[in-house]
Amino acid sequence: MEEITIEEKGCAKINLALHVTGVKEDGYHILDSIVIFTDIFDILTFKKGKKNLLTFTGEFSKALNVKNNSVIEALKLFENLLADHFAINVEKNLPLGAGLGGGSADAAAVIRFITNYCNQPMPSFEAISKIGADVPVCVLSLASRVGGIGEITRPIDISGIDLWIVLVNPRIFVATGSVFEDVSKKNNEPLEPFTNFRKTDQFIDYLRRQRNDLQSVAVNKWPEIKEVLDTIDKTQDVLLTRMSGSGSTCFGLYRTQDIAKRAVSYLNQKSSKWWVKYSKVS
Repeated sequence: MEEITIEEKGCAKINLALHVTGVKEDGYHILDSIVIFTDIFDILTFKKGKKNLLTFTGEFSKALNVKNNSVIEALKLFENLLADHFAINVEKNLPLGAGLGGGSADAAAVIRFITNYCNQPMPSFEAISKIGADVPVCVLSLASRVGGIGEITRPIDISGIDLWIVLVNPRIFVATGSVFEDVSKKNNEPLEPFTNFRKTDQFIDYLRRQRNDLQSVAVNKWPEIKEVLDTIDKTQDVLLTRMSGSGSTCFGLYRTQDIAKRAVSYLNQKSSKWWVKYSKVS
């Protein structure tokens, strides 16, 4: 690698549907989920240095811990293989504890950087998933069906889908573990079978029949999430309203960019405190 600065994006992950289908002996929950990615992201910059150095900038950087961080965990996967050291800065644009896989996306960006630019082999997804359940799919950053505890990732074709997504976060931190602990029914039905989705209407109809098994738990624990969901549901021409992952981010799906922009305007009028973004579904 030359003496240059390399950038990698840690893109926000959205669980369009998430079914809890079981629990393993070690306590990890088994999932069946449809995941997409957006063009809303953290930015990681890498530059060779005399030692590994991690810094944070950006709107959501203050709450991060330099010593206990998914980026450090990702580096440890390669600690006996790398001769070089890197100064890494994370521009933290994604809220924390938000169901967007932000920390996992950052770890995934580190793994992509090291495998692409340092000529190191990709670790197994089983090893990667030990950093976090979302890290394997975030390494791919492709629309996928995710199973197991996150180590099973199967890309899905949504190239025929034309949708925009609006993300709304009430700026509250939701600890994933605290939501999973309160899931009372842990052996739910998996996602309905599907092949690939060729039409937007077909995709929306399918998603409406699925669910997020964590949503009711999060709504009961944090009334702010229910308020966000109810407000998105009142936006004009919304096709689907749901929470992503374990929360606290919720989303609405829309047919066009203009409709999504109108939704953003409406939501910002309802609360100036919420974090509201929109993106093409990809």
